[in-house]
Amino acid sequence: MLPAAALTWATLLSAAAIQSPVLTSEQWRADLRWLEGELPKRHKNLFHSLTEPQFHRMVAQLDSAIPSLQPHQIVVRIKQITAAVGDGHTGVHLPPWFKVYPFALSWFGKDLRILAAAQEYQEAVGARVLGIGGYSIDEVEARVRTTFPSAQNENEWYVLSTSPAHIARPEVLQALGIVPDLGPAPFRLVDDQGKEFTVAIAPIEPPPIVNGGFAFRGFVTAASRPPLFRQRPGESFWFTWLPDSQTVYVSFRGYGSLGENARKLFDALDRTPPQRLVIDLRLNGGGDFYQGRRHLVQPIKQRPALNQKGRLFVLVGRRTYSAAMANAIDFRKETNATLVGEPIGERPNSYSENDEMTLPNSRLVISYSTRYYKFLEEDLPALLPDVRIDPSWAEFRAGRDPVLEWILRPGTRP
Repeated sequence: MLPAAALTWATLLSAAAIQSPVLTSEQWRADLRWLEGELPKRHKNLFHSLTEPQFHRMVAQLDSAIPSLQPHQIVVRIKQITAAVGDGHTGVHLPPWFKVYPFALSWFGKDLRILAAAQEYQEAVGARVLGIGGYSIDEVEARVRTTFPSAQNENEWYVLSTSPAHIARPEVLQALGIVPDLGPAPFRLVDDQGKEFTVAIAPIEPPPIVNGGFAFRGFVTAASRPPLFRQRPGESFWFTWLPDSQTVYVSFRGYGSLGENARKLFDALDRTPPQRLVIDLRLNGGGDFYQGRRHLVQPIKQRPALNQKGRLFVLVGRRTYSAAMANAIDFRKETNATLVGEPIGERPNSYSENDEMTLPNSRLVISYSTRYYKFLEEDLPALLPDVRIDPSWAEFRAGRDPVLEWILRPGTRP
């Protein structure tokens, strides 16, 4: 996510380091045994993709290796075990003592770009990542994919959304053999003029997380200006009137205080009915989909003037996840909304509704799925929008949003 926080860059650089836990091999092994016993009991169906013998074999292999591993390497190995379970709601939360490289990454097709970075690395901003050290970006991506569910278990847009956050973690890269240590890493880059160069980027302590992304401050960004859907990043729900097109645009990033926020929205819509209503779920990582149904889907369904093709639009993408995906499906089934954007980054019929447990010694937090939801009759890898518009690098760099532009174009109809 692009910058948004009260922390200054100097504050981040001078922050006290959070240390990894000092545990004996036996304490790590006790955690692993606890995980091996508890996860099958707590998960709704731990062996829906991974077989039980495979699970125990992976645990046994890690148990044997623990004396030779550093703490961060043990964490990544545990992460590979939970990734093999095969659903996006089961996994290891990266601990707060893992560091992060100070940049923001995103995929545009097969190109991984640096969207923003700390000022000392401004020459890297906008560049395409060719590789890290002696490994090509394809090789890096292949190794990183072992730490979260695969495209076969979730879908390719889930991978596009998830992999940049792992590539930005030095502990992950070192544990996978991509970099030799946790110091500065040599990122091999190429700019839009074809000039290749290498920048050694040093990791820092992670800043706070706001709406699912790091709240970096003081970054140099590639975009000439932030498009509307990237503005006000610290707010989970806001809306604005676009007078030229008589459109109300709603940024719906989170479910906190949704009832109150939705009431303010519908008060405004009832006072001044718009020609179009746009609800943007592209940066919504989930919450309680029942709240979304109650406070947004049903009220719109009860307003026939708004609930019309060509007037109601829902924007979706690779970061539309969990409850947000469920509500996007609700809008398709229950209203006359047109869905616009990328395919959603989660399999519609899958294990989800996560709960969490904490390993006794390391205090690692493990997420696991407690229910199976079937939101579509057909078992599809992704919910496809009615109008598909993939992000492009040229439009991002120009500060444009082609999804919203398509909707606001005069005469646009599905």
